[in-house]
Amino acid sequence: MPRPSAAASRRSSLTARLEERDDFGIVLILILATIVSISLGGGTLGQFISVCLSGFTLLFVLRTSGARSRTFRPALVIVAIAVVGAAFGLLSGAEHASTAAGLVGLLLAFAAPVIILRRILSSPTITVRLVLGALAIYLLVGLTYAYLYPVISGVTAQPFFVQTSTPEPIDYLYFSYVTLTTVGYGDFTASTSVGRMVAVSEALTGQLYLVSAVALLVGNIGRTIVRGARRTDVEIEADENADDPGPLG
Repeated sequence: MPRPSAAASRRSSLTARLEERDDFGIVLILILATIVSISLGGGTLGQFISVCLSGFTLLFVLRTSGARSRTFRPALVIVAIAVVGAAFGLLSGAEHASTAAGLVGLLLAFAAPVIILRRILSSPTITVRLVLGALAIYLLVGLTYAYLYPVISGVTAQPFFVQTSTPEPIDYLYFSYVTLTTVGYGDFTASTSVGRMVAVSEALTGQLYLVSAVALLVGNIGRTIVRGARRTDVEIEADENADDPGPLG
């Protein structure tokens, strides 16, 4: 049976390995690049680039967050199908690129925040990288609403904006982040009660998230998360390795 000092050393080593996996700074850059590609992407070529970038960002988020194979593999298949469909649309001029861009974009916007949040909650120590992960979630919230607003327009069968009946993807993206940051320029406003209430929920989510979740993480960088009797993934893996006698046992 290993001594307590040996078990603690193994646990510290495993913690370091898991923290090295949290490349959320790169995730943050990839999300920003994805947002730019969506806003500038016009035509099938722009949509193809958006699909490739969104898909790579999603897969990178899954990998750096330590997602299990049963989660990573289906996402990889979906991204591959979307990229092939977008490539076919680029070559044939069909609308496959637009459909693929929407599919991968929705996956990135809805799935990635949950995956990153799960990684943050399972971490034994609050690090700067986890803070960057929390900021990545903030950007993804804006992206999620940008995809949600056109859905509301389709469900209500009414234009989402008062100012235009034919908005572009950049208009939804712009309105979403202006609302999330509570800037409220007023050049685009929701035309329906449902749209207004959803916009209010985005503004509240953005502000509450920054002043609570992000502020809490920033104020506790370097501290160990105490979970009472609940064992962390690091502790479980350390115990399993301690019990394993190895090839010479």
